[in-house]
Amino acid sequence: MHIFDARITAIAPATPSIRALRLAIPDTAFRFLPGQWVDLSVEIDGVTHTAGYSITTSPIQQGEIELAIKASARHPLARWVHECARPDDRVRVTQGQGPFVYLPEMSENVVLIGGGVGVTPLLSIFRHVRDAGLSTCVHMLYSVSDSREILFRGELETAARTHDNLYVNITVTQPDPCWNGLTGRIDPIKLHALMVPDDTLYYLCGPQGMVEDMSTLLHNLGVPLSRVIFEKWW
Repeated sequence: MHIFDARITAIAPATPSIRALRLAIPDTAFRFLPGQWVDLSVEIDGVTHTAGYSITTSPIQQGEIELAIKASARHPLARWVHECARPDDRVRVTQGQGPFVYLPEMSENVVLIGGGVGVTPLLSIFRHVRDAGLSTCVHMLYSVSDSREILFRGELETAARTHDNLYVNITVTQPDPCWNGLTGRIDPIKLHALMVPDDTLYYLCGPQGMVEDMSTLLHNLGVPLSRVIFEKWW
């Protein structure tokens, strides 16, 4: 597999537990599709550590990608990103990988169901529809436990206000007094409220239990399994 040299151009807190990492990749042979992931490799104390992370940006932005990496004391690479990484540090990435992708010819109606940091590949699809000016109708249904952990909340809400084909519904399972949006887990009521047509494609990404529950819920609502695409992170 082709490995590409990359350079950190920016790194910043995106939520209390997630850092957004911008990488410049000068090789024009680098490619990815909306929803794909890359293997990120970093040398730490003479040892190369590698982990897979979904790209959050659209392929429209050539020469640069963004990753959103959650803190983890158990994973050396995530710990390095949160504690040691600095702009101009050199890393390596693979080509975009995985079948969890969206292309315009697949459907004109898409529901993106994300849980926690599992929203990252869905952000790539959402941003691609926005940045490419596609007519695809996209509903994002995004669940987090803590409202402080909503990735790019302002950007998502602005996109929904300024594009008549983009919709964002965020639900918080452990809301604080300042949260005035949807609460609780994603359930049949929240799904029915989207009022999407039968030809809709559903993309699921999040913790194992969440993806399994959503798959069962959609099946019980009569959605064919052929119209459900999911990404596993376990």
